[in-house]
Amino acid sequence: MDKILDGFEPHTTEDPAPIRRWRTESAPINPSNINSQPFVGRIGGNQLHAISQSDPEYEKLQETHPDAVQSPKWKGILSLRPFKDVHLWRNACLEGVGLCCWVFIAGLVSHGTSSLSTATSLGPILPVGIAAIVQFLIVTLFIFNLGPVTGAHLSPLITFATFLAKLTSLPRMTLYITFQCIGGVVGAFVLRAALGGEPAALIFSPGCYVDPTEVPASQVFALETMGSLVVLFLAFGLGLDPRNQGSFGAPLGPFLVGISAAIALFAGGIARPGYLGLSCNPARCLGLMAASHRFTYHWVHWVGDLTACVVHAFIYYAVPPFCNQRIQD
Repeated sequence: MDKILDGFEPHTTEDPAPIRRWRTESAPINPSNINSQPFVGRIGGNQLHAISQSDPEYEKLQETHPDAVQSPKWKGILSLRPFKDVHLWRNACLEGVGLCCWVFIAGLVSHGTSSLSTATSLGPILPVGIAAIVQFLIVTLFIFNLGPVTGAHLSPLITFATFLAKLTSLPRMTLYITFQCIGGVVGAFVLRAALGGEPAALIFSPGCYVDPTEVPASQVFALETMGSLVVLFLAFGLGLDPRNQGSFGAPLGPFLVGISAAIALFAGGIARPGYLGLSCNPARCLGLMAASHRFTYHWVHWVGDLTACVVHAFIYYAVPPFCNQRIQD
């Protein structure tokens, strides 16, 4: 028996060897490895994600990347040098992709709720109200998503307004608006294909539908211009004014801008019959109207928004955010 037990070792209570792992310690990410360029016109950034005048490379960046610095000058804003920046082209492409997704997902909601305007006694209030809620969610989420990358303009209204305020360079404005329009058109045609390919499926889109027999062009222009001015006034004050950084903080800015866009859409949508809300995004309506083969009063979406941008520029320069900021610079 002793010989048999000689082959067995006694049981020990020692702890087993630790499991080997590929990585035993975590380290914070080096900020220099993050692909993010400073941009003064970033929605929700309150002009804080830009190079300050105390930076030693401030004057150099005024020429190479004018909208990356605080209080840029018109000479730099109008410069064509940023056209050579490949990162700017990539960001413009992302603006187009973002608006493409926006048009598609919001179009699905509009198509699914269009029949509710006659199904209840509330009339257009119910579908426009749902569209306003979706607008709030989309704008807020896309600002959080694209804000650190492109600035999350997603609309020619915001892009042109920031250009007039010297927060966006001429090349960035040109590329952003171009790709926003392309993204809106692509998203609308993909939406039409997903819904069966009939242009009539996209006619009744909140923010992009006007019945010319009930609403004259002059009234549509007044509604669109004033609505866009309200959106700009709130977007700049809540998402671009550095004086508000201590009031609610940058993380809350996208929510407030989203609420502003939702209120504008809902208020315009219930204002009068034959008008389904304010556009405040000509590129979005361009896509939906191109896919639906109906361009009724589409010029108002552009002229009204551009007029609002010009009026807002005068308001912005009347009380600029920085003490040493001058319009002649």
